[in-house]
Amino acid sequence: MSPRRSPASLTRPSAGRDPKKRILVICEGVVTEVQYFNGVKDHFKALPVDIAHCDVDGWGRDPLSVVKEAVRRRDKARSAARRQRDAFLAYDETWAVVDVDDHASLDEAIRMARGSGINLVISRPCFEIWLLWHYQDCPAALTTRDIQRKLAARLPNYDKHLPADFPYRDHQRAERRARQADPDHTAPNRKGRNPSTNVWLLVNGIARAGREEKRQ
Repeated sequence: MSPRRSPASLTRPSAGRDPKKRILVICEGVVTEVQYFNGVKDHFKALPVDIAHCDVDGWGRDPLSVVKEAVRRRDKARSAARRQRDAFLAYDETWAVVDVDDHASLDEAIRMARGSGINLVISRPCFEIWLLWHYQDCPAALTTRDIQRKLAARLPNYDKHLPADFPYRDHQRAERRARQADPDHTAPNRKGRNPSTNVWLLVNGIARAGREEKRQ
């Protein structure tokens, strides 16, 4: 994962300031993904984890635009940190969340993420496979429509909005299914097979940042 490179003069000076790590998440989708990661934050807050300060934003564009926005937002925060000499304003980790679908810009987005220090997580064919793996095994290749149909059977009245009782606690079960479906999809900035996702890297990153802060 890409740690923040703070300017040499930056410090976190003020006594009593919140020491939580700062994580930026830029999503391709504007509804489901944003709801999910906000739900993950709430889930970890209910556990003995000092959850990281995590900003989640849906961008609603293609993968390259999502990565560009992640870079822009990260760099803007770094500039503010330098101007105000306050490292609290910069992000410790920056993530982008996209689908494979039929996006022509995905390969370029991967190259840009690698070169810019962005952690790009990719779902194939779509983010909803990660949600579905909270409920059931799905090892065979699927279309986006297949996944949405299966998810709707699990979530009555599903229209991209997650219910309040979505099983966020089962993220480790979903991770096991993701690892079984594509054992090589274990790092950011790569495409996996169909179906696959490495969203669990980000979920674990949020939890890990909280645990690290709690130990300090």
